[in-house]
Amino acid sequence: MKSLTQIVILGAGPTGLSMAAQLIRYKIDFIILEKNEKTTHLSKAVAVQARTLEIFQELGISDEAVKQGQVTTAVNLFHNGKQKAAINLTGIGDGLRAFSFVLSLEQSRTEQLLVDFLAANNYCVQWGSTFTQFRENKNAVTVYYTDSKGLSHEIEATYLVGCDGPGSALRHQLGLAFKGDTIPKIFYVADTFLKSSVINRNELYMFMIKKGFILFFPMKPQEHYRIIGVLPEAYDTSQLRDFSSVKDSIKNEIKVPIEFEVVSWFSSYKVHSRKAQSFESGRCFIAGDAAHIHTPAGGQGMNTGIQDAYNLAWKIAYKLKGEVNSEVLKSYNTERNRNARNLLQTTDKLFDLMAGTTSFWRLVRLHFFAVILRMLAHNRAVKKRIFPLLSQTGISYKDSFLTIRSSIANVKAGIRMPHFVFSDGRQILSYLTEPSFKILFFGDKHLNESDELNKIISIISISLTETPKRIFLNEKNFYILLRPDNHISYIGKDIKICKAFLEKIAHI
Repeated sequence: MKSLTQIVILGAGPTGLSMAAQLIRYKIDFIILEKNEKTTHLSKAVAVQARTLEIFQELGISDEAVKQGQVTTAVNLFHNGKQKAAINLTGIGDGLRAFSFVLSLEQSRTEQLLVDFLAANNYCVQWGSTFTQFRENKNAVTVYYTDSKGLSHEIEATYLVGCDGPGSALRHQLGLAFKGDTIPKIFYVADTFLKSSVINRNELYMFMIKKGFILFFPMKPQEHYRIIGVLPEAYDTSQLRDFSSVKDSIKNEIKVPIEFEVVSWFSSYKVHSRKAQSFESGRCFIAGDAAHIHTPAGGQGMNTGIQDAYNLAWKIAYKLKGEVNSEVLKSYNTERNRNARNLLQTTDKLFDLMAGTTSFWRLVRLHFFAVILRMLAHNRAVKKRIFPLLSQTGISYKDSFLTIRSSIANVKAGIRMPHFVFSDGRQILSYLTEPSFKILFFGDKHLNESDELNKIISIISISLTETPKRIFLNEKNFYILLRPDNHISYIGKDIKICKAFLEKIAHI
């Protein structure tokens, strides 16, 4: 028997679950298939960035994420057992975003939060379902899969979204090249409970070794840490069986007192840096690790996949509802492909610095990295540039089809709506939780001429009489046209430009 739905999602990792959660917000029907029997029990990705927490806030799960996670309060750099630098992360993003910290939260918990959100909205993952193939015609795509009992099924949908990881079956069937490199080093990861007179706080510890690094990420409960390290080049990988294989090496390399008490997970792997040539083909899209994979530098991978879903979901939803044209949906590929390319360049360079992949980077890392970190610790202007990059709140779509070159004060179209708090204590984000286009007017209410825009596309009009000077200086009586993902399409004083833009993207 053939099932019918609007969207089929392949994969129930953080990206696929986020895609499903966003479609619920837009009241779009979907079926989500996952070959595994349940959410992962492994911690895997642990860094949850500020932009992801903003997205979770719209789902109503950010408070629980913070409650279950561990806020990282500082970064410490060590070499030869001695501390070389420290950065206090407390309030590093104050005034710039709602979540001014980095959160450590095991991927298993992140996935469960999203699964619970689906369940609360009467949706569930079809576990144990293996995608086999798809067929596409002008009006629909048919997905074939086998369930946990080996029975064959098919689903007819309007679109298919592959969130099925780096070995994506959908990407392979689409024939999309996945170009990039594999780092010629072996890495290990472990979740441990430990005792140490040095590694004993809710802080990140980075130990620089001759040809690599060892990182300790704090997690809940206390004395629980994620360890990521690079195996020494002379290490016999045939002996790499479990944590005991590297325990003595870690102690010798970090040169600080430490005892490992419980190890709940250990794995080794090679790092890849790759990107698909395109994130779309016909009625099919790919997102997350199916579209791009990164080095672990900066904790960007999982968060980027969640933002892929956030970007794609509203465009598919508006297209299905017949409110926007095909160019809007195509902008997913141009925006997120460009973002992935830029991110790969950034994480690759950061990884080169951390791992010392060449003699030049080893020189910089061992002799100048501590100086760079100390500068970051004491230069507020530099921290304001670095945190938006790592937190992903600084992502801009300034060259997008959906952006009109415009600005007010120092705020330019393309960026996510700046964070600020009004004098009554209310955050701007609290006005922007609805999954819709929004037109904000800052100034005298009687001058607001945005009411007619709703006749073109479903849009929410918001008048705000207070204009924060820190963001907009002395400007007033201007409009901000926001996309459903709260990136600015236009900022200026001409409502006719907003009208023309909406007419350009509206369904014809």
